[in-house]
Amino acid sequence: MQIDKTEVLLKKFDYKFERKNNELIVKMDFSQRMIIDFSDSEKIKIKDKLVGWNFLTGLIEMSIKNAIIFNFLAPVFFIGLFSDTLGDDYLLVMNIAFLMIFWVLLWSNYYIVRAEHMKQTLRRWNEN
Repeated sequence: MQIDKTEVLLKKFDYKFERKNNELIVKMDFSQRMIIDFSDSEKIKIKDKLVGWNFLTGLIEMSIKNAIIFNFLAPVFFIGLFSDTLGDDYLLVMNIAFLMIFWVLLWSNYYIVRAEHMKQTLRRWNEN
């Protein structure tokens, strides 16, 4: 895969992107970025990143994998933190935790599917 060929195809299909040295940063919906690193001629590295305001990490920038881990540990932390203070409202805390887990699953699937779709698209472009 060549950076110039990939850049032409991204323009052709109306993707928003920017070029920084040997990298193409594709800007996707909901603050998702795909970073395509062409610095190694033998291997193309494709990384994902959530930036700015997104539905998994808020304002913190991190990869999708780290966002999923972070968001599955957060409900456990909050259950431990608030379960003693709320006493009889343990059911409320569990419902909130389950809602948080549902939210994480929903948006994680969205971001993962979009990232994998972009990776497959880039691979298909490389084959042709």
